[in-house]
Amino acid sequence: MLYQQKRKYSRAISLAAYIALIAYFAISTLSHPYGVVGSVVIIGLKCFPLLGFALAMYKQHLRQLAWMCFVLLIYFTIEIMYVPINGILGAFIISLLFITTMLHIRWHNRANEELKAD
Repeated sequence: MLYQQKRKYSRAISLAAYIALIAYFAISTLSHPYGVVGSVVIIGLKCFPLLGFALAMYKQHLRQLAWMCFVLLIYFTIEIMYVPINGILGAFIISLLFITTMLHIRWHNRANEELKAD
């Protein structure tokens, strides 16, 4: 029962961090003077790979969530390279999403093992 509760909490935090990351990308892009069309294109380029994992977040496909964590490592690397420009908030949100998603995958498997043992 312990892992099922942890799984629920980690999923809730993961969803919140996922939404916060997409909002952060949109807001940080709109704060730069690109123009309307340029801003929409840049937001699309930043958010499109993450939006591909929205169904995995909703339906809890563990393998796709693991792939999302791999993609988040790329985002993290890019965000860390531009910390003096963007600040540390983006790196923090990406780290939070990565950690909670990995914990969700682990606790989901442990909860399934608990159910099989009972």
